[in-house]
Amino acid sequence: MFTQRCNLIKINLKRYYYLLIVFSLNLYTQDYVWTGNGTDSNFFNEENWVDVTTSQPPSVGSLEPSQVIYKDLSISCIVNAETSNETDIASQTPAIFDNSQSQTWPYVISVATANDGIISQLTQSVEINVTFLPSLGETYRVVKTFANGNWYNDQPEALQLGVNTIIVSAVNFDRNVKIQFSSGDIKFDMLRVNGKNIFSSVQEPIILGSTNVLEIIDGELEAESLIGGKIILDENAYLHLSGNDPIQSDAKIEFIDNLTWLKLSDVKPQTAHDLYTTQLFFNGSNVVYPSSIRFDNYYQNGTVIRPDDNQLTPLIVYDGESLNGSSANILINEIKSGQTIPNQLNDNLSSFLLKRGYMATLAVNEDGTGNSKVFIASEEDLAVHSLPIELDNDVSFIRVIPWNWVSKKGTGGDITGMNNSWFYRWNNTGTSDIQRECVPMSWGKGGADDENDILNYRSKYKATHILGFNEPDDCNGQSGQYNNMCDPEVAIGYYENLMKTGLRMVSPAGRQDAALNWINTFNNLGVQNEVRIDVIAVHWYDWYSDPQNSPNADPNAIFERFKNYLSNVYELYSLPIWITEFNANKYRTSDVNEAFMRLAIPYLENTSYIERYAWFEPVPVNNNNIGNGEFFDINGNLSSMGLFYKNYESTSSIPENFYANINNLSDATQNNDYIFTCYPSNLLNIEQELQMANKTFKFFPNPAKNQIQFQSNETIEYIYIYNIKGYLISKIKTNNLIDISTLKPGIYIMMVNNNSTKLIKK
Repeated sequence: MFTQRCNLIKINLKRYYYLLIVFSLNLYTQDYVWTGNGTDSNFFNEENWVDVTTSQPPSVGSLEPSQVIYKDLSISCIVNAETSNETDIASQTPAIFDNSQSQTWPYVISVATANDGIISQLTQSVEINVTFLPSLGETYRVVKTFANGNWYNDQPEALQLGVNTIIVSAVNFDRNVKIQFSSGDIKFDMLRVNGKNIFSSVQEPIILGSTNVLEIIDGELEAESLIGGKIILDENAYLHLSGNDPIQSDAKIEFIDNLTWLKLSDVKPQTAHDLYTTQLFFNGSNVVYPSSIRFDNYYQNGTVIRPDDNQLTPLIVYDGESLNGSSANILINEIKSGQTIPNQLNDNLSSFLLKRGYMATLAVNEDGTGNSKVFIASEEDLAVHSLPIELDNDVSFIRVIPWNWVSKKGTGGDITGMNNSWFYRWNNTGTSDIQRECVPMSWGKGGADDENDILNYRSKYKATHILGFNEPDDCNGQSGQYNNMCDPEVAIGYYENLMKTGLRMVSPAGRQDAALNWINTFNNLGVQNEVRIDVIAVHWYDWYSDPQNSPNADPNAIFERFKNYLSNVYELYSLPIWITEFNANKYRTSDVNEAFMRLAIPYLENTSYIERYAWFEPVPVNNNNIGNGEFFDINGNLSSMGLFYKNYESTSSIPENFYANINNLSDATQNNDYIFTCYPSNLLNIEQELQMANKTFKFFPNPAKNQIQFQSNETIEYIYIYNIKGYLISKIKTNNLIDISTLKPGIYIMMVNNNSTKLIKK
């Protein structure tokens, strides 16, 4: 199911005219443009398109899956190329549902069983998009077992047309959970169980004739694959291909705008690079990795491909609220501080727009220290209409960098072949590769005490975070034994220097007990001195259970202690957690370590406040070559534990579409104030609609190329020009001729303020 939408910023208006104006339509001649006049957002629904010459939709059957399309097309909204796959419960029995013994509840789906162990204890969810109800009284109910194994039936709930979300709360015991339905005639086209897609409409390939072009402007297209032809990705355009061979038969994809992306859901970066680089172009030239194109992780199995352009400006800052007033475009990767913030906006920012796929850090001090916050626009643009009070009109440091979509599973050490999307090396010398983000660490004072360290961290490719010191709480070992780093007051001073990187800050990782004492003292000093911590790092080895004398300890008991420890840490800080070292202890057998891992990993993947984790291969006891609980055996082959870790499907570390969560200096999240709507207007009737809407002024010609003439019998000081998504791109003092030569071809909104009438035309 897809909701048709484009993006429109919420702006606090007085009284305005809104006029939809077409400027020189497109660079490419299009046979058909998207209108969205159909009942859905399906690419293959001919009613969603209109011929630019005749104003008529294409003939029925001319846009079909698995059929070559010999037309040039243009879209400007979210569009999905799919085939409806509506079914009913009876038809999906026994494939998905089971028959029950109850006449009242004849169909049932199993969500969790006690044999699933810890997974059954977690929150369970079912989402079903109901498309047809045979009667008004169709219902469902939840049935589940208690700790003693007895079954309990919840009260029946009525099903509704549309998406029904069924949530079963978490418990602390293994259990069975089922959902029963009153009829097999209930129809649906989407079913997800615990976030896993069980049934949905089928995404289809788009097949274009070899010379045909599909252009996306201010829109988003989802399809299985592209076969033949060319896709043009222009301003704010996004293409998502879900197939395992998504770009076929000499199909070409060209990036015109540097803020667009191509997302491949089922192809990893290295494979995407090897197979498709020759079919990708940026402004007419074949891309070259890494100088002109990025291949970034999209969690465990996917890739985001986008231009790598030093002229890219993903952040626009404003001195007024709601994206009003004077503005400045902030270049990627550059540090803007003090008077280098353009247009005299130093200490004068109140709002901003951050494009999807990027991260921005704002701080009050010119060097990046002091009160500060990290904002992440992962899947959606982030429009912050009012900065937090601690930053409003006080920002003197800005850094914006590409975001990297990383899953939770990582490794301590540069260990290849573990199907992980990140790693670290206990130092600041590691390098990211095309499939993994390397997180730099300042192991001790030596990584945080001079400007060269900061410049080194800033230069790290793909780095979005920095790890603090390694076990500084240990005055007799690790970083704590040097330079008085085991004194929190000393350590906090060097840690503060790391804020100058503009990266997201991960706390020092102390020994097992440190998170509840030493790190707490460190954090309190941070709050007092405005030193930001975004994430709490922990180590855990179950040291307080006498591991030397319990090599065969119960893995379940170890796991319960592990869960309790993490829960206590989160309760103390209310910040996300990275577990950068953990195992069941080196004195425990490999069997115990593996059993513990098999309990721990599913829990970590399903616990929202755990952002990342990295298993630490236990140090061998008595100088053995192989320790207990290692990924590899003595011959270098993956152990059963290594195979489990490698093959476990990892989830997204930060699943939110946008993220501006609390840090230790703030106690409130930043809400995205962004509105999504879609108005792919019938472009052919614009002139008629304008005449009907207002006869006191007019713009002409329309379409126009370089200039447009303005006439009005009212006094109007300024005209504001927004793009199709509502982003303010120009403020023009009114005269008879308006210069539009600098605007890209496309569709724009012109806003006229006369302080008397408000009219919105879409």
